[in-house]
Amino acid sequence: MSENEGRQQRDIGMARAELGARPSQKVAAKHAIAKVCRSTAPHNSWTTDEVHAVLESMNVKLDNARLLGPLMKQAQKAGLIEPVVCDGCQRQETRLSRRKKRHAGPQYLWRTTPTYYYEYWKE
Repeated sequence: MSENEGRQQRDIGMARAELGARPSQKVAAKHAIAKVCRSTAPHNSWTTDEVHAVLESMNVKLDNARLLGPLMKQAQKAGLIEPVVCDGCQRQETRLSRRKKRHAGPQYLWRTTPTYYYEYWKE
């Protein structure tokens, strides 16, 4: 499988995860992402572990945790978040998950964009 085919398969999987999710879960997850963005300054990195913690505090259990993948990409496109990229290899950095269910699997690192963080606090 070529790199391009791999990306296509990833995109198909992400679209399926989002299309198969209940609308109420999408809304809750988007609110949780926004809450993490508003509460984490741009100089601090975070993962979807923090989003899951917010969802837990909202008493929301996602039917499919893979829903967060496409929603994080949407948040990136909307300018809320940006990936934390390694200066040396130009790849998105990861951190091992702290959630028991993830068994210390790697999680992408994100940071809130300064524009979103400081614009939010102006309101």
